[in-house]
Amino acid sequence: MQTCSVTEFKDQVLGILEQIAETGEPVIVTEGGKAIVKVIPYGVQVSEDAEVPVPGKLNGTILEEVDIVSPL
Repeated sequence: MQTCSVTEFKDQVLGILEQIAETGEPVIVTEGGKAIVKVIPYGVQVSEDAEVPVPGKLNGTILEEVDIVSPL
């Protein structure tokens, strides 16, 4: 798996994206030596143990209390 710095990624983003699309190999972008993002080709199945955010997952879980003065 290839890695590159944020600066290198910014300078060569189109070439790196073409490479990812052609080879299917992900690229990890680092900042200060620490991995901050993994760029993967579209349509690649993410492993089942990876936590993937689901849009609307928290929908309906927040309660709105209209009268905050009266006891519950």
